[in-house]
Amino acid sequence: MAEILEISTCSLSSGSSGNCIFAACGETYVLFDAGRSAKAMTQLLSQISVKIQDINAIFITHEHIDHVNGLKVLINRYKIPVYMVWESFDNLSGDYKSALGEVINFISPKDKIIIGDMQIECYPTPHDSAASVGYIIGHKHNSDKLKKAVGIATDIGYMTKEITEAMCGCRIIYIESNHDLEMLKNSSYPAQVKQRIKSKRGHLSNTECAEILPYFIKNGARKIILYHLSGENNTKELAVKESKKSILDAKLKVGTVYLGVAPRSSPSKMVSVKISLEINQNENPENPGKKILNPLNPNFEKKVLLNPKAKRININPNPEIPEIDADNIAEVL
Repeated sequence: MAEILEISTCSLSSGSSGNCIFAACGETYVLFDAGRSAKAMTQLLSQISVKIQDINAIFITHEHIDHVNGLKVLINRYKIPVYMVWESFDNLSGDYKSALGEVINFISPKDKIIIGDMQIECYPTPHDSAASVGYIIGHKHNSDKLKKAVGIATDIGYMTKEITEAMCGCRIIYIESNHDLEMLKNSSYPAQVKQRIKSKRGHLSNTECAEILPYFIKNGARKIILYHLSGENNTKELAVKESKKSILDAKLKVGTVYLGVAPRSSPSKMVSVKISLEINQNENPENPGKKILNPLNPNFEKKVLLNPKAKRININPNPEIPEIDADNIAEVL
């Protein structure tokens, strides 16, 4: 027996001024990062007819301010469950930690978390933060093997095997296309900052982003959103031009591919993907999620989280994929 479900997503904000991605499946609404002020994020959500009170969870990629700016106020007001890795939490300031105390859920790469109708997995990414992860969004009925729908890879210094493995098979992908190499070279940034941006714990350039896109398209990506463009060292036109050329040069013959750019401070076009699921007749959809103990104080009753829409699943690692020769990817494909 098959069920068709639709996952919809858009970027609410992108870039150094603040990052946030929205995803929905049925009545489940999730945010990835909360980099704008609480007021701004509430207004951005209203532009896509969503109330902040309807958000079921917030997943954080890492602790830099352009990804957590509105988090403290949002959770103080609305007590939205938050998911992040321990190292990122541990490097937040004390006021953020205090606010997160009753809503935090710690996750690790390869964990899969069920939030309502979504199943979400994180994977490690290279960035100059205490820790950094990307996310894969799918559906909960595929607990043995995630049915991938949306992949998020932002703030990444370079394309690792973990990123290509995780994003492979996603129909919709958000991928960083941060800077144009020539614009960065000629910018007024100090040499140390330029080196940080170009480093393997910095940000992905237009060229590096463009080189990997044919591989993702060959493996199922049909809607690509270029994300986290620098306001000083990039333009929408340059990012699209380089990615489009790489896709066309690969001559993939896969039909139509949507290529868009996430706006800096307004919602992007809403895109969606439908996934077909085989339903296990023995599954009990009413079974509530189990308690998640808060490691900050697991013996304190008020800090035992019980989210009836969330449960944690342990899975075996995915099989490895071959190393990708990004410099010659057109020939490899």
